[in-house]
Amino acid sequence: MAGQASVLVACSDSESRCALASILADLGLDPVVVSSVDEARAILLGQPVRLVFCEDNLPDGGFHDVLRAVKLAGTGVPLVVCSLLGEMDEYLDAMTSGAFDFIVPPFRSAELESIVSSVLQECPSRTKKQPLAQTASPVLAKAHKLAS
Repeated sequence: MAGQASVLVACSDSESRCALASILADLGLDPVVVSSVDEARAILLGQPVRLVFCEDNLPDGGFHDVLRAVKLAGTGVPLVVCSLLGEMDEYLDAMTSGAFDFIVPPFRSAELESIVSSVLQECPSRTKKQPLAQTASPVLAKAHKLAS
């Protein structure tokens, strides 16, 4: 991976949090690890990140709340939902709500590398307030518009 892109990891499960952070660091990324929606919101508003991995349920909310924080920050950062359950209804909810992808532990390095590569290729660095639709592929732009 070129450069050290910051990736937000919002996960309350310590095993999942450590596994994600370790794999992302091995991929040459800079994982910023938090365990709540409030902490994720503070990071999203305070520093640039290229991608968010968010557990489906956090102690003070869930991925829907983090998606709202992404929209509030105005950067259109892609969000990947990490689900401990991996149920089809949850997958459909995540994808129709605007998630970039949906993964289930155990996390595999090749799977995360594929997701990160897709994000870095399809969603080049954006400046604050530049919507995803202006920088993403047409498919992602349409999905973003439908989720808004």
